[in-house]
Amino acid sequence: MSAPDTNVETEEAKHRTPLLGIKGAMLFGALMMIGLVAFNMVNTGNSTAVSNTSGLNTETTAGETDVYAPGTNSTATPTATD
Repeated sequence: MSAPDTNVETEEAKHRTPLLGIKGAMLFGALMMIGLVAFNMVNTGNSTAVSNTSGLNTETTAGETDVYAPGTNSTATPTATD
């Protein structure tokens, strides 16, 4: 069912600002998507895969490993004295 007394011109004037906001948000989103695609196209490089081992620093560093068995760390607790 529709309203019996609908004035389309008045309703259009009332909703002009929200509709402009919606259109502006859609335009902003479209421009951001175009910008994202353009940014990715510019920064594609020479199509070589980038990895952590390629580049300037090819040396790998490993952390120090524990050389004692668990529960035998004598430096954490003082030794018993008689």
